[in-house]
Amino acid sequence: MAAGDVALMRVPLASFSDGSEAVPSSSYRKLTKPEGYTFQNRFVGDYLLYGTGSGWGYLRTVDRSSLYVVHWAEGDAHELSLAHGVDRIEAMGSDAVVVGTDGKDLHFTAVLLGESAEVADSYTRKGASQGELRSHGFFYKPDGPTSGMLGLPISVPGRPGYRHLFDESASILFLRNELLHFQEVGELSAQPERAADDACRASCDDWYGNARPLFVRGRVFALLGYEIVEGTLNEGRIREMHRISYAPQRLTTSRR
Repeated sequence: MAAGDVALMRVPLASFSDGSEAVPSSSYRKLTKPEGYTFQNRFVGDYLLYGTGSGWGYLRTVDRSSLYVVHWAEGDAHELSLAHGVDRIEAMGSDAVVVGTDGKDLHFTAVLLGESAEVADSYTRKGASQGELRSHGFFYKPDGPTSGMLGLPISVPGRPGYRHLFDESASILFLRNELLHFQEVGELSAQPERAADDACRASCDDWYGNARPLFVRGRVFALLGYEIVEGTLNEGRIREMHRISYAPQRLTTSRR
């Protein structure tokens, strides 16, 4: 859990020393305290973005929540209304994307960070939840100043956040960003029924991330448990090309 009052602290680098000095109260700027106890925050460019969502707990049903956007140098503050909680804040070029649930669906909201902050677009993945809440589960690959593709593991709807430590992700969802407008590219899916439980010798759900998108030298991959799946873009859709499993094979014995 993370909750409490919120402040923005700014100190000059020259004030760093051996840690014996206290930061003066004048270095703190009090910010609006959001409701909730799963505080998320991220610096993107000249802005600090923060809010609360469901986090690693049970999904919280929400109709509206607030995303707070603060220009940390000039002091301008904005409160943006979202149709979902704030469970993940990521940089998307010079702008941001906020990911969260409303209790049943997974939402992606693009936030324009220019002279001011505003909601630009949103995408809803019906009946899904995040398959990985840790930072490495998300990746955004830009291919221009205002365009690129993002990937994020997703799983079944209504799954409490902590279940990503124990359950496999169903697939990696890929979205295309074009001028802060989202278009679904498709998914690369797992085939967990083909993997044998090896007592965490080769892979494990609660290791530091066994599901993530990978963009390598113009190629697109999905790491899903014991499998690495490669996809290719064809007419704006991603399709599976190859699949490799590194799951240990079951050992059998025979009597001669």
